[in-house]
Amino acid sequence: MAAQTGLYTAPVFLGSAFLLFGLAALEKFVNLFGANIPFLNVFPRQVLDWAVTLLIFEIALSLRQLIEVQRQRNGE
Repeated sequence: MAAQTGLYTAPVFLGSAFLLFGLAALEKFVNLFGANIPFLNVFPRQVLDWAVTLLIFEIALSLRQLIEVQRQRNGE
């Protein structure tokens, strides 16, 4: 197995996206009872938009990493 050449940050984006998704779901659930999370000053849909944006970045980085691995295997 070849050594990885650079820092692969897609798992950081994936973890952050899941954290934001959970925070948005928790905020929406708490809002049903008339309360809110004190440190969250935006609507849950905005937090969900941030999570989706991070997932898009994660997909792009994963595809780029996959292309680099395929090029290395083909000897290009």
